[in-house]
Amino acid sequence: MKKQWLFLSAFLMSLVSHAHSPDFSTSVLSKTDNGIYVLQITSSLAAFQGEIDYLYTTNAYKTPEAFKKLVVDHFNKNVFFIANEKDTLKFGAPLVLLGHESKLIVEVLNIPKNISSLYFKNSMFKDMPHNQMAVIMLADGLPKDQHVLENENEQTVSLELQEGKWVNLGLGFKPKNMLYVGLFLLLSMVPILYIGYRDRKHIRK
Repeated sequence: MKKQWLFLSAFLMSLVSHAHSPDFSTSVLSKTDNGIYVLQITSSLAAFQGEIDYLYTTNAYKTPEAFKKLVVDHFNKNVFFIANEKDTLKFGAPLVLLGHESKLIVEVLNIPKNISSLYFKNSMFKDMPHNQMAVIMLADGLPKDQHVLENENEQTVSLELQEGKWVNLGLGFKPKNMLYVGLFLLLSMVPILYIGYRDRKHIRK
């Protein structure tokens, strides 16, 4: 089983390496085994850097830590979750992991037990030409449909739960490229990454 998991991981990573152009990104909402909701935003380092340089200029940071703080500030200004048309969801302290494939991982707080609708906006990469962001929700009880944010729908998706399925109330559409299937499976490992980092951080303390 372990060998099969490693093989699957390596295969999916190869898919992502082909997919990660600066104008492609992903957002995934998942739930850990202990009930923590986690949002992971993934894109190339070039995409993160391009947005930060465009908005803050290259002189705004001198170190990786300063760059990460700007990424967090950019996240706070551009990412919104609203559940059931009235509950604006809050976020914990974001974790920024820089690399060829960079990530921002953050805990999502005050999610209601029963969800009938979701509004999600992520305009972190709106200035990238031809930007597209795949949105996937892996939390228990929520349909695992895939949606795309782009300029045409103003980087937003508005969903209503009807008979166990998401009904898209906006202009978002489902991607047709089979590559998203591989990304869907890969992103299911988000809780493992989050818990592993948190546990290592706790051990260091």
